[in-house]
Amino acid sequence: MLPRGRGFWLPTAGLAYVGVTASVLGGGPWPGLAAAMLLVIAAWAYRRSEGFRAEARTTARANFWGLAIFLAARLGPEGNAALDAAANMAVGTTAVAGLVALARISGPGGILAPPRAARSLDAALLAGFVWSVATALPLTYALFPGQRVLLDPLAVDYATTSAAVTTLILSIAAAYRLRVLRRFELGVGDRAAGALALSFTAFAVAVPATALDVAAPDRVLPIAVLAGSTLLTWASIIAEPTTVSSALRGILAVTMLGTPVTLAAGLAARAYPAHAGAVVLAATVVAIAVGLLGRTVARPLGPEQSRWLESLDAAGRAALEPAPDAALRAALEALSGVSSKPGARAEIWRSHPEEVLSVDVAGYLHVEPGEAPARLYELGLSEPERTLRTDALREVEVRKPEVRGLVAWFEARDAFSATIVTDDAGATGFILLPRAGRTSLLTLEEARAARVLADRISALLTVTSALSRARDRERAAAVRLDTLETDRERLTSALSGGGARHRAQAERLAARVRGTAYAPASRLALEELERAGRLSAGIALVTPPGVDATSWAAHAHLASDRAGGPLVVCDATQTPERALERWNDPEHSPSRLADGGTLVVLDVDALPLAVQEHIVTTLGARPEGASALPPAGLIVTTHAPLETLAELGKIAGSIRRAAARRVALPSLADRAEDLRALVLEGLARASLRLGREPLGVDPAALRLLVEHTFTGNELELDALCIRAARVARGKAVTPEDLAAIGFDPKSPPRPEPTPAAPTTRRRAPRRFLRGR
Repeated sequence: MLPRGRGFWLPTAGLAYVGVTASVLGGGPWPGLAAAMLLVIAAWAYRRSEGFRAEARTTARANFWGLAIFLAARLGPEGNAALDAAANMAVGTTAVAGLVALARISGPGGILAPPRAARSLDAALLAGFVWSVATALPLTYALFPGQRVLLDPLAVDYATTSAAVTTLILSIAAAYRLRVLRRFELGVGDRAAGALALSFTAFAVAVPATALDVAAPDRVLPIAVLAGSTLLTWASIIAEPTTVSSALRGILAVTMLGTPVTLAAGLAARAYPAHAGAVVLAATVVAIAVGLLGRTVARPLGPEQSRWLESLDAAGRAALEPAPDAALRAALEALSGVSSKPGARAEIWRSHPEEVLSVDVAGYLHVEPGEAPARLYELGLSEPERTLRTDALREVEVRKPEVRGLVAWFEARDAFSATIVTDDAGATGFILLPRAGRTSLLTLEEARAARVLADRISALLTVTSALSRARDRERAAAVRLDTLETDRERLTSALSGGGARHRAQAERLAARVRGTAYAPASRLALEELERAGRLSAGIALVTPPGVDATSWAAHAHLASDRAGGPLVVCDATQTPERALERWNDPEHSPSRLADGGTLVVLDVDALPLAVQEHIVTTLGARPEGASALPPAGLIVTTHAPLETLAELGKIAGSIRRAAARRVALPSLADRAEDLRALVLEGLARASLRLGREPLGVDPAALRLLVEHTFTGNELELDALCIRAARVARGKAVTPEDLAAIGFDPKSPPRPEPTPAAPTTRRRAPRRFLRGR
């Protein structure tokens, strides 16, 4: 199916007109068949160019249309002015198309932007002007035959030759300017280098051929312009810039070897026409040899003698090893071939964790901590082939001051380029290649090889990064474990020492009641307290007036699983303890101080009901994770049973529920068997306070004390011991000493018990006949 639109039919009509004219003037069927074939090829080329971008499509069609018109014009006889005008117009169109394509090469993006001078069309305008002159002369000669006498026929040849030479020089200049201005852009530099080499080759082949008179200049030079412009257009619009570099090496190799052969064969054939066949045969044999040697000759023309490409390719193959660390080591070892300079080595940088991998001259892999600038990843990801080059950074550091830090970083490491390694999550590191004295710019082939290597080691870097992070976590966990173990031992020692101190304090408090408990009532009370302590239940102690409840509470505390915790005693009769603010204080609250131990509240009924409720709430509803210690136990003392006090409205219901175990402490009257030990212990303490030897007690005095009813219990007994120690003159307290302090041996009447308190049967006092 033929293409549609004026962009096809108008050039095709012109081509058909020139082809028909050449066929009519040339005579014979062959020019007509060739013109028809050109029309078919034009339709095919137009269809193939539809996939090009807009500018490339236009220049490609203009170039091919110029080629077709020139070939159609040369199908006719020589010396026809109209056909010469058509041929010159075709050459000018091709030349302008090539120069426009050269100026409109698209950039790869990144930090480099093409300068305005590189996109100038001044060369194309000048080429169009000279070829318009070269076209106008033969066209005037053809349109005005009556004026031919005014025009020298050689003027047409001179105009064609001058336009062709000017165009060849313009092509070299435009390609050189593009090479200078855009050499740092990946791909564009390859295209510019190829265009420059092709333009120079066209000039170097055509001018010597003209000088040696191989053919007429007005015939050879336009063909050179057509070939050079077509190659310029091809190098500018081809989708793959690396094709230009690889093809250029082959073209240059064949040109260097084949041009002298061709020129020599032409000169020999003209000088010795009788031996033309032998010359052609010899030239053919040499041409075959040139083809065979082309690849060998083209190899040294590769970038940096292809050392970088070979090293990158070898590193890519080495990265296929199954073991990640071994693959990275092998890849780095292969990358060492990019430089023969001692000390210059390629590196692989990881971002998580931030480490640098390198290989020494012995082939051992080294992993060291290293932190790369964050902007390196940001700029590298936006660069072509994800490769950030030092040369490109230097080129833009004046216009972009923010990259100067990166330039200094690259120069400090004598680095040439950094290719970013990515995975699904983003950048994971980069490959840092050394400069190692390299002077040429990075080519697109090398950049793509580096990017292929980066893609190949991406999985390796991800795996090794995960393993490295796992090793770091393991090392950190081991260090933390050692630290925690040290802290545990220290805290265990501290807690053990604190528990021992708390236990020792509680044992000192409980020693008085434990060391003087001989009476059955005392033993029963101790056993009951011990059972209640083991159950870790709250305890309510019904305490007669004057009985020291602290010693009994300490005994219960020592029997519980909180024996290693503190024993905090709170006297509810003291004014500060009755304030709710005291119990809300996070540092001085008795509930907080008793954490992990036992809280003893003496005379709990003296506290306001709100404070009583707060105590139970605080001990029973501690925040989760507030302490690793068990919650504090509760022991309260009252002067009457809880039920009686509850009826009187002095005990909160929560206290009754919390203090589930009730123990009534015996009075001194019920502990006659304990009295001797209590008297001796009290006299010893009083004597020590007065600075004298511990006193004993006379049996007669002890008999009087046993028969006495102590309504104040231990409190009254302690006071009596202090007074007796003050007046005693001997080593023991005698009845006379008791009389001296006003001791009345007659037992006073027993006081009335607390309302609703259980009464106890009066026991007959036992007489102790033992002396001191």
